[in-house]
Amino acid sequence: MSFLSLLLVIAGAWPTRQPDSAAVLKAARRAQEAFEYTRRHNLPERAGGWSGVCGERIGRVCYWYEGGDDEEDKAPEEPARIRQARTRLLDALDGAAATIPGDEWIVGQRVRYLLEGRQPLLAARVVEQCRAVTWWCEALGGLVRHVGGDFVGADSVFAAALADMPDDERCDWSDISALLEGDLAARYRRLDCASRAAFEARWWWLAQPLYSLGGNDRRTEHFARRVMVRIEQGRRTPLGLYWDDDLRDVMLRYGWPTWWTREPPVSPFVTSDPFVTGHEPSPAFRFAPAARALDDPGSARPDDWLFEPRNARERYAPAYAKAFTYLEHQRAMFRRGDSCLVVAAYDLSADTLFAARPVTTALALGANERTLATARDLAPAAGPRALTATAPCQPLVFSLEAVAAGERHVTRARYGLGPAPQAGARAAISDLLLFDPPDSLPTTLDAVVPHAHGSTRVSSDHRIGVFWELYGTDLASGAVGVSLTVSPQGTGWLRRVVESVGLATRRRGVRLEWQEVPAGAALAPRALALDLSGLSPGRYVIEVAVASPSGDELTAQKEIRIERP
Repeated sequence: MSFLSLLLVIAGAWPTRQPDSAAVLKAARRAQEAFEYTRRHNLPERAGGWSGVCGERIGRVCYWYEGGDDEEDKAPEEPARIRQARTRLLDALDGAAATIPGDEWIVGQRVRYLLEGRQPLLAARVVEQCRAVTWWCEALGGLVRHVGGDFVGADSVFAAALADMPDDERCDWSDISALLEGDLAARYRRLDCASRAAFEARWWWLAQPLYSLGGNDRRTEHFARRVMVRIEQGRRTPLGLYWDDDLRDVMLRYGWPTWWTREPPVSPFVTSDPFVTGHEPSPAFRFAPAARALDDPGSARPDDWLFEPRNARERYAPAYAKAFTYLEHQRAMFRRGDSCLVVAAYDLSADTLFAARPVTTALALGANERTLATARDLAPAAGPRALTATAPCQPLVFSLEAVAAGERHVTRARYGLGPAPQAGARAAISDLLLFDPPDSLPTTLDAVVPHAHGSTRVSSDHRIGVFWELYGTDLASGAVGVSLTVSPQGTGWLRRVVESVGLATRRRGVRLEWQEVPAGAALAPRALALDLSGLSPGRYVIEVAVASPSGDELTAQKEIRIERP
């Protein structure tokens, strides 16, 4: 045996020393601390990051929201020293992962810093190779998909993660108490974990920003924040604060910062820890429903969703929206057997955010968080458009949504919708639908819809059409008396004073009456055109009243606003 062979035999017989996992993990944590120290002391300086007044004090954290333009556009370029330090940290974490491939903290930090460094494909690869506990790998995958805008995928992966979690962990992750306030929060906290599921499902359904998008991105945002909470807990943050419950609450309510700045030092001769400001994505909006909408979605009002209230309990900044506004429209419901057909008309041609741009519009009708009927349209915003959708006749949530994707402009109208009157032995009347009358008046709903007026605002120099339907078998038993009135509403005190001294003409209305025999027993459509040129500008109510042969009076109303051309 040669001398070299003898050495190899001896080496092979000697036990190989395995890496010390605890030492490797400790070294990785030191590398992370060193990076955050480098980051804090090399952040771009920005004076006036804090005005000195807190919008809200949450533990040690002063939180305020300035709103306005897209904050990401104002973010200064990240200094090269920070980028280089992050690269060194990722190299250290990669080495640690090779030694301890199943460590949850290491894989979480790798995903976090890759996403922070705008390397989502590498973050996705880390998730694919994840060997930590299954539910944590799935949760990290949900984070990567959400940040990448794949909300359907994120929703699915987060659902799998929740299913694979231990019961106590799932209960903690599903908890939405940080997003609630007042009586709603108190009611939620009184429920045990199992009893909260129905509450949470309805809340997430009503908080979803757009039903026309696949996946509930407000929910996936929440679970992405949960992932970030678990990644950052127990460590010192870029703000310089050690992790505690106040930082968790801020992150769950408002998200995590995507860039940071530091105040310029008070004096070049005095060394101190930098004062750091974290900047979350902006503009951000509040999508949470009011308690009234949660209790009775079918009776919810538009003001049960306020996008930009002061001191909002929670906010979310969708990457697809830098403007989120209320969509002006008109809506009418008509019965079709056991179903209800809803017509929604809108006109975005005068809206500077949408005019002449390609706009995707959707009408969604939801009875609960599991059922949804949707109709879509894609066209330039160049005039009135109308959508129709059919759903079972029951209390619904109506959501009309328009998105100009290229400009990231979104507008929405959402509220509850009661069912249309039952058509049976007794008569019933539909809603009123306004339309722009063509030369020959249409006689069916299908013929009216292409001419639907885009709002409830009416110019005094144009005629306006009114369409409705009568239902019920007793309509065939004889003539019915019909009246249509246009009545002024809400005359202010100043207007009344001016009218009383003769300096302004008293606002008057219109009244028409006639008798007719409906053409059909089950459904009788009716359309007429009104000349409103003699009416003064202001709010009015159009009311159609029908006296049926059985003696019942049926009424339908629509409020309009007459404006000068």
